[in-house]
Amino acid sequence: MFRKDFKSKGYTQVKSSDRKKLRQQFQQTYPSIPDDILSLTIPLGKGEDFTSCRLLLSTGDDILVYSTNKIPWFFIVEDIKTKTERILPTVYLLWKYPDLLKLKFHTHKHVFNYLMNGADLMLPGLLLPPGGVTLHTFRHVQRDELCSICLDDNRYPIGIGQTTMDGEDMYMSGMKGRGVVPLHIYQDALWNIGPRSEVPYEKEQRQLFVTDQEKINENTEQACAQASNDFNSLNLNEGSISASPSNEVPDHPESMDEILDTIFFYLCQRKAKSYELPLLASHFYTIMQDCVPGLTLDLKLSSHKKFSKFLQYQQQINNLISLDETKPGVLAIISFNLINNPQLDHFRTPAWLKNYLTKASSTPAATTESDQPMIKYTFPTITELWKTNSRVNEILGCSTSTHYLRPDEIRQAVRSYVMKNNLNQEKQVKLDPILSRLLKTTNQSSMLVSWNELNSAVFDAMSPSTELLFTHLEQPVRINGHLQSIELECIDRNRKRQTFIRHLDIYQIDLNELCKRIRQGASVSAVINEADEAKRTGRIIMAQGNQVSFVARLLKDDYGVPSKHIKEI
Repeated sequence: MFRKDFKSKGYTQVKSSDRKKLRQQFQQTYPSIPDDILSLTIPLGKGEDFTSCRLLLSTGDDILVYSTNKIPWFFIVEDIKTKTERILPTVYLLWKYPDLLKLKFHTHKHVFNYLMNGADLMLPGLLLPPGGVTLHTFRHVQRDELCSICLDDNRYPIGIGQTTMDGEDMYMSGMKGRGVVPLHIYQDALWNIGPRSEVPYEKEQRQLFVTDQEKINENTEQACAQASNDFNSLNLNEGSISASPSNEVPDHPESMDEILDTIFFYLCQRKAKSYELPLLASHFYTIMQDCVPGLTLDLKLSSHKKFSKFLQYQQQINNLISLDETKPGVLAIISFNLINNPQLDHFRTPAWLKNYLTKASSTPAATTESDQPMIKYTFPTITELWKTNSRVNEILGCSTSTHYLRPDEIRQAVRSYVMKNNLNQEKQVKLDPILSRLLKTTNQSSMLVSWNELNSAVFDAMSPSTELLFTHLEQPVRINGHLQSIELECIDRNRKRQTFIRHLDIYQIDLNELCKRIRQGASVSAVINEADEAKRTGRIIMAQGNQVSFVARLLKDDYGVPSKHIKEI
C-alpha cells in the first residue's frame, strides 16, 4: 500500500471532540490496548500535539494518518467489501505494544527483501512450530483478518497484513499459495514520514499455534471419557427424568434490563446500609459488576444505554435512591430509600444470582492478597550524605579520593581537627591557614569564628547526596543532591482537573500497581506518562480529578511513605 511515494495535504490539529470519538473507536477495535499506550497514541490533554494528515496514494486511495509529534501511530482506510472504515496500526505503535493484534505470523529474515519489492507473504515462507501443520494449527484464523508480520523469533513486527484465506483453507492447500497481503511494512513510505527508527528485538515467548496432534487427541479422549462417566452416572428412571427439568437453573436471564434490576435490588436489600455515602456512580457500577464474575454488564444491550440513565430510572420510577452531582459531571448516590418500598420488600434473590454470588465469594481471598502493596513494597532507609573534595579533605582527615560522610561524622572530624591543632579558644575556633582558605579570609592571626560558622563553611564546601537502602537490593542506591519529595499537584486543564504524581521512580514504587490502587479506590482513570526530561521528574502518574488527599493517604497508609517525603502543591 505504501511501497510508492504518496502526496500529502499537510497536518491538521484534531479537535478535542474528535479525539474522544477516535479514542472510543480505537478501544472498540483494540480492547486489549493499555491505557498508557492509548493516551500516548491519542492524547486528550489541551495543548498536546495530535494531528491528522490526508494522503493520496499512487493507487488512488485516500487515507487519513494520525500522528503525535510527527510519529504516525495509526491510519484509517475504507474496507471495499463492507464499505466501513478500518483503523490500522503502524509499526511505530506495534513497537510500543507488539501484542495489539491477536494474529501474528513469523517468517524468515531473507523474505523481507521480497516484501519490500511488493511481494505477498507466501504460506511456504511461514515459520511453524516443530510439531508440523495439522487441521487445528490455524483453527482460529479467519479470512481477511488483520495480522502482524515478524521476522525469525523477534516478537516485534516489521509490518501488518491481511490474510487471504481462513485456517482450514490453509491446511487443505498443503501450505501453498498466498497467505498474507502486506498493507504496511518497515522502511516503506509511511514509515519514512516518522522518526525512521529501527526494529527493536525481543524473543517471542508465547505459543502462537497448536500443532501437537497427540495432545489434541489426548484431550479429546479425556473429554470423551468424562462424558461417558457422566452418562453412566445418570439415573435414567422416569421419576428422575420428569424431575430434572424443574431443577435446572438458568445461567442468567437473556434481558439485560432484568439482570441490572435484579443485581440492583439485591445490593439495595442486602448491602446498602454498609456503603459509605456519597457513593460515586462509577464505583457502584464496579460493585454491581463484581457480583457476577464472568458476565459483562453491557449497558448498550439494555434500554437505558447509559448507567446514569439506569440510576435515574431507579430514582424516579422505583424511588430507591437519591442522586446528586458531587462535582460538575460526577454523579453520586447520596442516600438509599429502603423503608416502605413494596418492590424491595417482595424481592427474593433468584437462583442464577446466587450461583454467581457463590462464585464471587470464592475469589476475594486471592484478590485481597494480590492487592496488598505493603507486602510487595517497603519504604527504603534514607541516609543523608555529603561528598568530600580537596577543600575539606585535610580538615576531615580524608585521602585525596572521594568519600561520602554522614553529618555527625563530619562534625566529629572537624572537632578532632580543631582539638588536634590546639585551635579551640573559649568556645570559639582560631583560624589556621587551612581554615582561612576554607573561609576565604587572609588575616587569620586575629580571626576567631564560632563552631556553627565553621561547621556551616565545611558543609557549604561539600556536595550533598542521598543514600537509599532497599530491602530487595544488596547494595544501596546513591543519588547526587538532596532527595526529592513525592509531588502531588492538581492542575486545571481545559475545565478539567488532573492530579499529577511525580518523583515516584526515585523510591522504586511500582507505578502500575499504584495506578491500579487509584482506579479501584477513587474510581477514576489513572495512567502513566513518559518522563519529563526538562524537569527531570521521571515517569508521572496522571489521575482524573483532584485526588491529592486520596493519593497522600494511600502513600502513607499502604506504602509507608513518611509525611515529610510527600509534598502537596
